[in-house]
Amino acid sequence: MIGYKIFIMVFYALKKAFDGYIQYLDDSYSDKELPENVRDVYNAEEYAVHRKYQDESGRLDIIQEIVGIVYTLLFFGFNIHAKCFHFFSGMNVYLQYLAVIAVFTLISTVIAIPFGYYDTFVIEEKYGLNTTTKKTFWLDTLKSLVIAVALTYFIVMGIRILFIKFGNMAILIGTVLALVLVLFLMLIIVPLMRIYNKFTPLEDGELKDKLLELCRKYDVTVRKIVVKDASRRTTKSNAFCTGFGKRKTISLDDNLVNNFSEDEIVSVFAHEFAHAKYKHTLKSLPLSIVSILLVFASMAFVLNVPQFYLSFGFDGINYMFAQEILDVCLWPVSTFISIVSNYFSRKHEYEADAFAAREGYGTDLITALKKLHKEAESDINPHPAKVFIDYSHPTLSQRITAIEKEAL
Repeated sequence: MIGYKIFIMVFYALKKAFDGYIQYLDDSYSDKELPENVRDVYNAEEYAVHRKYQDESGRLDIIQEIVGIVYTLLFFGFNIHAKCFHFFSGMNVYLQYLAVIAVFTLISTVIAIPFGYYDTFVIEEKYGLNTTTKKTFWLDTLKSLVIAVALTYFIVMGIRILFIKFGNMAILIGTVLALVLVLFLMLIIVPLMRIYNKFTPLEDGELKDKLLELCRKYDVTVRKIVVKDASRRTTKSNAFCTGFGKRKTISLDDNLVNNFSEDEIVSVFAHEFAHAKYKHTLKSLPLSIVSILLVFASMAFVLNVPQFYLSFGFDGINYMFAQEILDVCLWPVSTFISIVSNYFSRKHEYEADAFAAREGYGTDLITALKKLHKEAESDINPHPAKVFIDYSHPTLSQRITAIEKEAL
């Protein structure tokens, strides 16, 4: 039995070593000369400050990652998962799972709080990125804790019920149900975000007229255009377009509305609008289906190997721990799927940028992208390996080059 435990722990260590090596490559690449087309994002003094921010944030990430690795290996090594389930063994199975999930979620939250607090109120405060109050921070933490417990419990118990009731047929049934859930969440993304943010209608005016004119041009009905109060937490800006069919909801961050020119805002909106126009979400569904199907098929395999559980102190199958095992065992495959998914995502980003350029907003989009990267202190010169594996968007330099070619 001990061989299964060693295998999982060694595989987990290899996963973290691989992630650490990619991050090392990315950190060392920051000394390279910036591409010509992004050198004006920062002046010399600003870039020095940006590098200091990246270094401080990176060191905090490394410390948090090390703490997470030690925590996970200790819990694996001393069979803490099984001991926690045994502690609550007097309850019925539904309350037992709820209690254990709540305990582990609380532990991980408590461990993460010092890092999140230091990042928000020390590092981001130091570099002018934070607008979050301590009250908002603690309320967000509490909300996230409750949501994480509820969501994890729903997923674990859903998988348990499916496999107990349908056996291996749960692979197909679970894939269909998970896909339906994903699509449903896409439809209610704004109501879900209201847990954290307030959304107000965009005021009438020239900006709203320009946005609606672009929608009318392509026969798209907009349910509403709303402004999210992102400034309560950050100086960063974003925008998104959600909904299926021709009825869309458009969300603009208040930082975007307040700090960017009208044409820059329209250029960002045109990019987000293009994602909806070209049905990028629907085009990504086949890969999502494959990913979900793979997870359920792997779950079926793991559930049929009792040694995985016995070696970690369990008396039999445990559906919560099965997910822990999957996260480790599926690492090579999930990395490959992530690479493929990110490749198509970057392709979609290029298409969205090209649409905005063809609408006459190429120059404004380039200006807006430079501002967005600067205000977020984003890495404007990441290592190609990091981009290849982890980036869902092309680099700023790559996007500018493609937009300029499209505008010719």
